[in-house]
Amino acid sequence: MSKHIPVMLHEAINALDIISNGFYIDCTYGRGGHSKEILKKLSDDGRLLALDKDLEAVKEGETIKDKRFEIVHASFKNLKDILKKKISKNPMEFLWI
Repeated sequence: MSKHIPVMLHEAINALDIISNGFYIDCTYGRGGHSKEILKKLSDDGRLLALDKDLEAVKEGETIKDKRFEIVHASFKNLKDILKKKISKNPMEFLWI
């Protein structure tokens, strides 16, 4: 497989103006280029949730061993339900919402 090059990586990351302890969602993980850059900017209190409906992308994401990161095999059209489940499991993590 050829190496994937994320589209507008630096422009997208700069536009996010990442807060180090923020909660971010990558709705189309792909091969993780944007997610990996977001993780570089997060403190220990920051969180990143990634979604992808492609099982190969999810497998790639599962190789990231970082407590701040979670990947879910799902389409972004299910984001509302995914967040509801996460909030019900650990509401303290989402007090800012």
